[in-house]
Amino acid sequence: MLYLYPQKFQTKIIDASELLKLYASAQRDFGRVNLTQASLEEVNLTGIQLWQANLTATNFGNSVLQRANLNQSNLSGATLWRTDLSFASMTQAKCSRALLIRANLQEANLNKSLFKNAEMRLVCLRGADLRGADLSGANLSYGDLTAANLTGANLTRAIFTGANLTGTNLSNTNLHKAILVGADLSKATIPQQETHRKTVLGTT
Repeated sequence: MLYLYPQKFQTKIIDASELLKLYASAQRDFGRVNLTQASLEEVNLTGIQLWQANLTATNFGNSVLQRANLNQSNLSGATLWRTDLSFASMTQAKCSRALLIRANLQEANLNKSLFKNAEMRLVCLRGADLRGADLSGANLSYGDLTAANLTGANLTRAIFTGANLTGTNLSNTNLHKAILVGADLSKATIPQQETHRKTVLGTT
């Protein structure tokens, strides 16, 4: 399994009010901006381009970022509580320790993204592409991962208590010490190794 993380990029500092003003004037491309610790709560930023942006500890709580481009962005420690990121592209994004409770990531492209120790309870990841992602230590309790693709993902110590994993592809994942007690694994594709099977079924 190979996990790739975003590199550091030179970014341009911009404040939230300036971004919102430019967005309202129909600008959508804000690649490589620096919005560290900015407050962008309850705003509609559908289709915004924030590729390779520094969004460390930025607050997007209850905002709409449908179809946003967040490829290789740094969202470490960001607040994405109830944020609508459906159909967004977040390949190789860095979301360690981010708060994603009740976030909507349906059909999002999260290929090779980093969600280490993220808080993702009740998250919606229906049909999401999580191939090669690192979810080690993440809490996805009671999340909806129906038909998500986690092929090759790192799920070490991840918590899936009560999660819906119906039809989820878990091929070649690392499930060491993962917790899946009460998870629905109907029609899921799981690793064939006996140690992984025991972890998945909550028998160890």
